[in-house]
Amino acid sequence: MRQTLLYLLFFVGFVTVDAQERPRVVRTSPENGAMSVDPATNELRVTFDQPMATGVSFVGGGPTAPEVVGRQQWISNTTVVLPIRLKPDHAYWLSINSDRYQNFRGINGLPAVPYPISFRTAPSGKVDTLSQELNRESLTQLRSAIEDRYSHRDLQGVDWDARFAEFESRLIDAKTRAQFAMLAGQLLEVARDIHIWLKVGDETFASFRRNISPNVDLDLIQKTVPVFRFVNDAVATGRFQDGPAYLMIGTWRQEQSGDIEAAGAWIDGLAPDDTLILDVRFNSGGAEQLAKEIAGRFVEHPVVYAQHRFRDPSMPSGFSEIMPRTLNPTPSVPGFRGRTVVLMGPVNVSSCEAFLLMMKQVSQCTLMGEKSYGSSGNPQPISLSNGVTVFLPSWVAFTPDGNPFEGKGLSPDIHVAFSTDTTGEDPLINAALDFFLARPDFSGDGRIDFADFLLFVQQFGLSRDDEGYDAKYDLDSDGTIGFGDFLIFASAFGK
Repeated sequence: MRQTLLYLLFFVGFVTVDAQERPRVVRTSPENGAMSVDPATNELRVTFDQPMATGVSFVGGGPTAPEVVGRQQWISNTTVVLPIRLKPDHAYWLSINSDRYQNFRGINGLPAVPYPISFRTAPSGKVDTLSQELNRESLTQLRSAIEDRYSHRDLQGVDWDARFAEFESRLIDAKTRAQFAMLAGQLLEVARDIHIWLKVGDETFASFRRNISPNVDLDLIQKTVPVFRFVNDAVATGRFQDGPAYLMIGTWRQEQSGDIEAAGAWIDGLAPDDTLILDVRFNSGGAEQLAKEIAGRFVEHPVVYAQHRFRDPSMPSGFSEIMPRTLNPTPSVPGFRGRTVVLMGPVNVSSCEAFLLMMKQVSQCTLMGEKSYGSSGNPQPISLSNGVTVFLPSWVAFTPDGNPFEGKGLSPDIHVAFSTDTTGEDPLINAALDFFLARPDFSGDGRIDFADFLLFVQQFGLSRDDEGYDAKYDLDSDGTIGFGDFLIFASAFGK
């Protein structure tokens, strides 16, 4: 009996441990990576490895998401079916859960591991097929492009010969340009580079989709910022009574240059003694020149904000000389010299990271939030013989002091973690408000006293470029912890 109880206890313990594993997708129909899905397919079927609750998170949108034509149905406790409508000769992508959306959960309450799905439907009617000879030639061209023209070729330590060998037969057998492009995207996914993509005509094929948790929530912003309003699709504004102005710029895309001009005009209307919260947490880049036109309003003289070098196989190092990038004052505008906090985070990438580097050169500006994503590439097109075009990053970007940030990101001056806390307000915006109030409770004990003074003295005299500089002691945000900061501290002492 005792031995039986021990066996039973062991069995129960084993089952309990297993039940606490996160659910995983074990099968989908269409399958992930399928290349010739029947466009008449009318359902997406997903099966998990354990019993599930009834919530769902089909993550995706836009032209790459299947059209949903009905409500999902759980046909068993492990399989859900989503009614869909597909188009012929079209690439699709969606994800089962993501880092942010996690309504697919097991009955144990744990969220399912995110599972991206991509597939392509077969063309309708007669389609010109590619020859193996043409595909073989294009494959050789793609391999040469990775070797000689891809600026981040060695960043991830990829064995490119092995990777190309793995996909060679499938690429040579591809029947259409779209199939070749989709397979090539899967080959190149291992580089984990969002600046690699392929095109066939007007259709784009991504090689890698980043999965991040944004440090921003629009609902919280609207609850936190008074007089919040959208000026247009890219820009929103607000104003705190007896406090800072608020400006959100959601993109640097060239297609929305007119919208972004409205942000510039709004900045031009600020008073000299205004303070500003400039929020770019939704911004994933676009045209660097548009970012310059905004950032140039905050500087009086030209400043170097970044450096880069191009991939150049003719040079002994494989790269060109390092070249600086300079921010000039925006002409014919009054400029803004008031204290500014830029809110940043992991969505920021590419040209928006260039914007962050620009604003890091502004003496009256402080960057606050979480680290940016870390990807800059200046991608350039390379045409293959079979009609597919691949875009590859052509440069390596550096900070002004020569540090590459690809795969690392840019750190804020003041780190503030994002959470949907119990206040129902945006924690980063509230942190910016506290920063403007310049309450120098450095020890965090609720009093401004001698303990804070001792901490302040240790920072006194340091500037932004000095090792050990901490922006929270730079109370006037001028880049130096000096007498002006002491006066602010003295006025708050004892409170």
